[in-house]
Amino acid sequence: MSKIEKIKMPLEKRVLDIIIGIFLVIILLPFIIFVLLVMLVEGIFLRSSRGPIFYTETRISQGETFKLYKFRIFKTDVLNNRDFIETKRLEENKNNLTWAGKMLKQIYMDELPQLINVFHGEMSLVGPRPTNLKVSQKLFDEGSLSKFLIKAGVTGYYQSHKGNKFHADQEKLDMMYVDFCRNNPGWKIVLYDLKIILITIWSVLRAEGL
Repeated sequence: MSKIEKIKMPLEKRVLDIIIGIFLVIILLPFIIFVLLVMLVEGIFLRSSRGPIFYTETRISQGETFKLYKFRIFKTDVLNNRDFIETKRLEENKNNLTWAGKMLKQIYMDELPQLINVFHGEMSLVGPRPTNLKVSQKLFDEGSLSKFLIKAGVTGYYQSHKGNKFHADQEKLDMMYVDFCRNNPGWKIVLYDLKIILITIWSVLRAEGL
């Protein structure tokens, strides 16, 4: 991939990521412990559900590769063959998921470990969703650059608009967010991010999945 001019995010956005990230870890700590216990118990009784707590995927954020963290939602045999089939296709078949995985996927909490990526500075709370290397190259070749201009997000403008008439064009919505970040001061970006985060939390509480 050739060099492109990346957009430097204001310090206020990074500060928001850290503050909200810490807040979420504290608030969700009981849920995290519950998830770990459920995964442990399920693994004791079902051999097919045994495996690591987390798994990683190589993704692109602002044109750079990184290891994206997720709670493991797949059964053991599926996880071992994951390199040969796109993750999204695997997720569509509910038989591939553990019981805990189905629960986590429904409420979008399989993405929660990505707070680790946020703390590491590899992602932001809000931004275009990160894609794998193959998809990223395809998008780049097509001139779809939103995922290369700013850091990837745990949630984003596209996710917050699912379910309405603007849902169809993900790249268009992602570029709208990129343009907003490019043309507005830090405090406006922070307020906009807060709005998207609140919409995402509402979707999680309604167990809509994103």
